[in-house]
Amino acid sequence: MILRVVDFHVHPIPGMISERELLREAELAGIDVAVLLALDLDPHYLEDKRTLIKFLEECIEHNNLNCLGCLETVKDILQTCFTSNEYIAKLVKNNPDKFVGVGSINPSKSMLYVKEKLKEVDRLGMAGVKLIPTLQFFNPLKEKSKLERIFEFCEERQKIIIFHTGCDPSIWEEPALSQNANPAMLGYYASKFKKVPIILAHMGSYSRRYPGIWFDEALELGRKYGNVWFDISAVPYLLTEERYVGKVSREVGWDRVLFGSDYPVVGGSSIMSVLDIVQDSNLLPENNLEKVLHLNASKLLGL
Repeated sequence: MILRVVDFHVHPIPGMISERELLREAELAGIDVAVLLALDLDPHYLEDKRTLIKFLEECIEHNNLNCLGCLETVKDILQTCFTSNEYIAKLVKNNPDKFVGVGSINPSKSMLYVKEKLKEVDRLGMAGVKLIPTLQFFNPLKEKSKLERIFEFCEERQKIIIFHTGCDPSIWEEPALSQNANPAMLGYYASKFKKVPIILAHMGSYSRRYPGIWFDEALELGRKYGNVWFDISAVPYLLTEERYVGKVSREVGWDRVLFGSDYPVVGGSSIMSVLDIVQDSNLLPENNLEKVLHLNASKLLGL
């Protein structure tokens, strides 16, 4: 049986993939709708001397890599992966039946900046806000006033929040440097803003060194709060291994789990290859697979 598919986690990074290539990839995989994520990153973040010193101190304390080499890698990631809200909105405008756009706001910037970006997200008609504490260098509990403003906006405008959870490439493969992306950091917001759907990208589990790193923390948050959702981007193994599938079934069920590919940022992976992993799993009955692939996303986005 051929099922409909909504890919809830796609990064159309301008220097990595063109609009035409993205459309072709979605067509090859049989994707009905793709949710495109902006990334509001600051390539100049580490140019401030105090910020740079703090970064290098943390790098030295928590990993054994060449810290100056890491610095150049991080700068390159911030430069390469920046994806503006305007660019995402343009792709959606060109392909309104195929794409849904989610904006991004960097909470490490000033409150004035955050408010202006919220106006931009509203003006562009985006479905929500993407936050990524690793690449945006913020602690959710130390930027409470800014995050509260973002959540208040999403509550007022009935928008979603997609929050990166788990580790990230480069220095953020070290868990100590990715603690800000631990789902446990979000309990305050899930409790206070119960009308705002919070999607835990990667289900707290992305880590090449420690797969499933904060999977249990993600499930715990989901048990407590019905507004907490999950996407399985970059971690499709969560649907192919009994230890994970069993826990999801027992603790939160499948009504809030979303398919996502993370295309094209996972090297050697296509939307089709991730979809094949999920569809080939014999652990999910067809009704739950259908929920993950499109029914849950359609309900959440009003498709």
